[in-house]
Amino acid sequence: MNKQASSTVDEVKNQRTIDKYLQIYAEPESQWRAADLEQFPSATWDYVVTIPACGEHEYLPGALDSIANCQAVGNKSRVLCIVVLNGNQAREMEFKASNKKMRDWLAKLTIPIFSGLNPDGTCPQSLVSWQGIEILIVDRSQEPWLIPSDQGVGMVRKIGADIALLLISAGKIASPWIHNTDADARVPSDYFLRTSEQIVSTAGKAKKASCYIYPYQHIPNPNMGQQEHNIYWPAVIDYELWLRYYVAGLQWAGSCYAYPSIGSLLACHSLAYARTRGFPKKMAGEDFYFQNKLAKMGSMVNLEGEPIRLLTRPSSRVPFGTGQGTIKISQLNQAGQQYEVYHPLVFDFLKGFLAAAGDWLLAPEKTTDEKQAVFYSALQKLLPARGQKEIDRAEWLQNLLIELQVFKNLRAAEKRSRSSEGAKQQFDDWFDSFRTLKLIHRLRDDLYGSLTLVEALQASNFLQKPGQEKRHLYGTDEWLERLRATVA
Repeated sequence: MNKQASSTVDEVKNQRTIDKYLQIYAEPESQWRAADLEQFPSATWDYVVTIPACGEHEYLPGALDSIANCQAVGNKSRVLCIVVLNGNQAREMEFKASNKKMRDWLAKLTIPIFSGLNPDGTCPQSLVSWQGIEILIVDRSQEPWLIPSDQGVGMVRKIGADIALLLISAGKIASPWIHNTDADARVPSDYFLRTSEQIVSTAGKAKKASCYIYPYQHIPNPNMGQQEHNIYWPAVIDYELWLRYYVAGLQWAGSCYAYPSIGSLLACHSLAYARTRGFPKKMAGEDFYFQNKLAKMGSMVNLEGEPIRLLTRPSSRVPFGTGQGTIKISQLNQAGQQYEVYHPLVFDFLKGFLAAAGDWLLAPEKTTDEKQAVFYSALQKLLPARGQKEIDRAEWLQNLLIELQVFKNLRAAEKRSRSSEGAKQQFDDWFDSFRTLKLIHRLRDDLYGSLTLVEALQASNFLQKPGQEKRHLYGTDEWLERLRATVA
C-alpha cells in the first residue's frame, strides 16, 4: 500500500472512531440536528475553547476578554468560545445569584446570532458575538438542567468538549485542537498559535502530540482586599511550589507522566479526545484522570512561552484541587503549622524503580528468575536504614512488588511486544500516573514520611546539585521564581 492510500485508510479509521464516540458516548447536548449544523458553512471557526462557569460573574468577563485580545482574533481568525454555565443540584442556592448575574451580563452585552441550537430535550444553547469572538452559551445553570449532585466539573467540561468535537468532526472548526480553560484564567496573546500537528520525539520514538499543556503562574487578584490577599497569597505560592516540586520529581525520576494536572491549561487533540471517551464525569480530579488517558494516546507536551495566568482565589466549588488546596494551606498558616509534602527520596526510589524496569526489558537473554533477582537487588539498595514504620525491609519490598504485580506486568509487556521499545511503552502505559501516585503514597506512609515544603525543596537532589556541601537557603519567593523558570 502506498503512502497516500495508507493515509486515506487512516483518515477513514479515525473518522469512524470519532463518529462512534459521538453516537455512543457523547453527552446529549452535542447531538445537534442536521438542519442546525447546516446553518454554518465549512470552517466557520478557526479555533475553539471551552470554559465551565459556575458562580463566575466576577471572573468570566476577564477570561473572555483575554481570549478576545489574542493575536489570532486580531489577525481575523474566528474563535468560538463554548461557555457551559452550570449549577449543581446539591448546591444550587450557593451560586444561584452569581449565575443569574452571568446570564444577565451575557444577555446585555452580547449580540445574538442564533438561538434554539440545543437538541430536543436538552438545555438551551444560543450563539452570540462579543468583541470579535463568538460565544456558544450552553445553559445548565437553572432547573431542570442543573448538573446532578453526584457529578461535577468533569461532566461540565465533557459537555463543552463534546460539542467542540461535533463541530470539528462536521468541518465547522478548522483546528483539530480542543482548548480547555477556566473563568479565572487569563490566556496569553499567542494562545491559539502554539498548537500544531507536529510530531514529537519521546525517548527516541516519534509520536504525535495528544495534549499540549500550557505554562502557568498564579497572580494576585486585583479585586481581592489587602487583608484577604495577605491570608491567601502565601498559601497560593506554597501550592504552586508544591505542584512544580511534584512535576520536577517525576521528571527527575524519568516518568512519562511529568506534567501539571490543571484543567485550565489543556489543549487536547480531537482524535485523542474521542479515543479516551472524553472527560470523566467526576466532581473533581477530572484533569488528572483525563490526562492519564491522553498520555497513552500520544505525547504530552509541556509548552514553553508566556504562561496562562491564574487569579488568586479560595474556592470550594470542587472537593479538592487548587481552591481547596489553597484553603487548607492558609488554615495551616493561620494555626502556625507548616505545609508538608512528599520526602524527595520517594522520587529517588521511583527513579530506581523505573530504571530497574527498563533494565529488565533490555535483557531478553536472561531468565525471568535472573531478572527478578536483579530488579529486587537494585531496589533493595535504595531502601533507607529505618522507615516510618517498624518493618522488615526485605519483606516489605517483596510484598510491595507482589501487591503492585510488577513482575507479572513486566512479563506481559514482553509477551505483547516484538521489541524492547514496544515492551517499554506497554509497561509505561500500565504503570501510569495513578499507579505512580499509589507507589509514592506507600513510600511516604511506610518508609520516608513527609517534610515541610521548604525542607523538601532544599533537600531534593533534583532541585539542588547532588553532593553539594553548602546549599543556598532560598525563601519561598526565590524558590517560586527559580522553579517557574525551570519546571513545567
